[in-house]
Amino acid sequence: MENYRENKIVEVLQMLKYIGFDSIDSSLLKFSPFEDLIGEVNTCRKCDLHKNRTNAVFGKGPAGADIMIVGEAPGRDEDIQGIPFVGRAGKKLYDMFSASGIEEKDVFITNVIKCRPPGNRNPEPVEMERCRPYLLKQIEIIQPKVIVLLGNIALSLATGTPSGITKMRGKSLEYLSYKAIPTFHPAYVLRNPGSEKIVVEDFKKVKRSIS
Repeated sequence: MENYRENKIVEVLQMLKYIGFDSIDSSLLKFSPFEDLIGEVNTCRKCDLHKNRTNAVFGKGPAGADIMIVGEAPGRDEDIQGIPFVGRAGKKLYDMFSASGIEEKDVFITNVIKCRPPGNRNPEPVEMERCRPYLLKQIEIIQPKVIVLLGNIALSLATGTPSGITKMRGKSLEYLSYKAIPTFHPAYVLRNPGSEKIVVEDFKKVKRSIS
């Protein structure tokens, strides 16, 4: 990843020289804490999912976010744009943020795996295992006050069992020494509109956790 960083620095220096800078403040060359990790994710070949992806989907949000949202996997829209939760489920997620008082600036959003599975199927155990180091590094960098686990796949990170979201949602768990609160995935809410109030209440609990 040193070559990746060096290439980025060269690009920045060339751009600044082109627009007329004679000297450069070193602060201009500071990169996001995510910089190297983004490069690793974008060039990852650890499982077969890279063969059919349009884009890896690293995540979205500030490195100092208080809340970390962990979904399951990118879908079609996310694969095309390289950004998590940009389809209908994403709109619903942001609507529920607004209803619960959560501000986007306080949130980093990502998924258990960073590439879209064929046909939007659930991630396979081997895919989750090989992608897990990226999620762990994201958590290490962000150090969130609370992690929100959306749906059964994300919940399985904390419980080891890929089921039980109905029973476990809204409860405070521990994942890697961090407080974690599971709730329904917004795609589930779209299929079951009556669950939206439940998720909003769970998000209000998350909001109180960072106050």
